[in-house]
Amino acid sequence: MTYPPTRRLSCPACVRVGTAVAALALFSSAHATNGPMPHGYGIKAMGMGGASIALPQDALAAANNPAGMAFVGNRLDLGLSVVIVDPKSSFGGTEFNGDGVKAIPVPELGYNRVIDDHRSIGISVYGNGVSTVYDTPLLGGRDKDSAKLTQIIASPTYAIQLAPGYALGVSADFAYQRFKVDGVPDALGVESPGADSSTGVGFKLGWSGQVSEQITLGAMYSSRISMGKLKKYSNLLARHGEFDIPERYGIGVAWRPTASIVVAADVMRVNWGDLDSLANALTASEPGFGWRSQTVTRAGVSWQATPALTLRTGVSHGQQIVSRESATLDYLAPVTPQDHFTLGGTYALSKDTEVSVMYARAFGSEVRGSGPSNGVNVDMSQHWVGAAMAFKW
Repeated sequence: MTYPPTRRLSCPACVRVGTAVAALALFSSAHATNGPMPHGYGIKAMGMGGASIALPQDALAAANNPAGMAFVGNRLDLGLSVVIVDPKSSFGGTEFNGDGVKAIPVPELGYNRVIDDHRSIGISVYGNGVSTVYDTPLLGGRDKDSAKLTQIIASPTYAIQLAPGYALGVSADFAYQRFKVDGVPDALGVESPGADSSTGVGFKLGWSGQVSEQITLGAMYSSRISMGKLKKYSNLLARHGEFDIPERYGIGVAWRPTASIVVAADVMRVNWGDLDSLANALTASEPGFGWRSQTVTRAGVSWQATPALTLRTGVSHGQQIVSRESATLDYLAPVTPQDHFTLGGTYALSKDTEVSVMYARAFGSEVRGSGPSNGVNVDMSQHWVGAAMAFKW
């Protein structure tokens, strides 16, 4: 049986960028809630419930809509979030806690450079992932059950303003992932084969247009990233170790009712159902998590309270991706939360430097198994706390 689970940067600044990318590749491991994805990318967007497709606010914009990089100017953004997780699973009425990793660091990096009045180039580096560790083997294996997925995506981006307020952007998405499962026997009875990794390439397209003085619209498309096979897990994951990053696409709007207030909203689709390792039912010949494709809606408000201080809040709601019939294997990745409430703010230390913070609460949403998963319940809630520094020139 298969189980899933426009000025050049100075040399010192170049060193900072390279060091930050290396740190992301080594340490990023988000315990996310829209599948392995967080509710948003970038500390500012995360403080607004993730709403960002029509509202670029920093150099992480390429993760949300590459066209947004045309409007953020010359800047370097360095951020770090910490996720405090509380995953739970119960089998036959006995509850098990999977928060062996109490707090998970999630770094981020964005850099953008204006070439001229119309063009800019930049890069956004961000992460997905999931991490669950139990204190006991739940499926009768030798080792304690655990699963950890880390995905790092670097999106070098070119954006061009076609007319004032209108832009197109394109990103190449270079992805790296690391995967490890312990305590779960594969189809040959082998468990805990160790960590494996793979790489892949995709692309992202985006458009943004200020259609009136108050309204900006945005649209983005991110292709499926075909990752290399995880060979150590060829008898555990469907299609001989396949674990791709799904296609996603969305539209957004930003409304400025006053000079100091912005209201933004997005609708995004994530096609988890196209990935066999995640979408296959528990009863399939190659069982999976039974995840369904997901529509995410998110909205937020930004208020410039003073010339130096901006405050934010937002909400996000995603359709439940975990099916009741296939809940059994989701104890390894109980990504059940559907609703988020967020707060955030930015304080300008000077005209060239600012600090941003955010807090997000992902509320628990228990999925009670039925049919072949009867008696298995999975649930998870989270707290996110994050901060970022921005350097502008």
